[in-house]
Amino acid sequence: MSVRTINLNLIPILQALLREESVARAAEQVGLSQPAMSGALARLRETLDDPLLVRVGRAMRLTPRAERMRGQLDQICGDIERLFQAEGFDPATAELSFIVAAPDYLVFLLSELLLARLRVEAPGIRIRFVDVPVDLPSWLEESKIDLAVCGSFGFWPELKYEHLFRDRVVAAVAHDHPLLPRVRITSAELIQFPSLNYDTRFTASKREKKVTTGIPSLDWAPQISTSQFIDAVLLAAGSPTVARAPASIVERLSRLLPLATLELCDEATEFDTGMFWAPVLQDTQEHMWLRGLVTECLAPFADPERERRRAA
Repeated sequence: MSVRTINLNLIPILQALLREESVARAAEQVGLSQPAMSGALARLRETLDDPLLVRVGRAMRLTPRAERMRGQLDQICGDIERLFQAEGFDPATAELSFIVAAPDYLVFLLSELLLARLRVEAPGIRIRFVDVPVDLPSWLEESKIDLAVCGSFGFWPELKYEHLFRDRVVAAVAHDHPLLPRVRITSAELIQFPSLNYDTRFTASKREKKVTTGIPSLDWAPQISTSQFIDAVLLAAGSPTVARAPASIVERLSRLLPLATLELCDEATEFDTGMFWAPVLQDTQEHMWLRGLVTECLAPFADPERERRRAA
């Protein structure tokens, strides 16, 4: 018999009849009148070709088939109830792995708080960081990547997006660099010094079209480029090299290295940083938790007071 030919509304009625062994008590349990329950029992008898309940003296007794069905039916109904229950997610006990695409500097900024949070709150969860691919939507749709955290330049409008903070490109130089007397400089002045710049093609091959962000300092192509922002900033700390990089990482590394920050005065330098993910993951509990964790770990860079101090 095909399940499509069965009235599935009869399943909880059958369960109540087999549990109570009484039409009256079964009717009360499922909220039916006694005549309606008697009619349902008649339909069940016809469907199953078995009387199910028979009168023995003054009581009703289950037939042998009904006895065999009772335990099986309780298990089936329990499985159906669990199937429709809301899924739970507890990071403290979960054993999961996430793949997050992010440029090196955001991995660095995230990791400061992320390492401590995972160790205490989610010891069974692993996060692997990879480069941001230029064909990010395909990677997300195919579940090769769970989340991307990167600059937002209008590349992937079909993806879900959440803004995290606003960043800007600055020039990082050594603390004794000749440009330091000029707090605000022009792009022409930067070109007079060696530069190691970030390759905005992300992970695209040299045969693919170069991705353009619209931020001149990011799109400018020097003789030597790298896929890592931090490489350029580290080199600038001990040489005449000028490193164009997001202010968030330059400010963070300036606490550790002899670096100074120069503002560019002749071009647009600000850009948004946010999270991208596939629409299918929008309401998944574990993914909502991951997005919340990333948001909290990067919250210090979205501090309004920090933005006011920078503007001043």
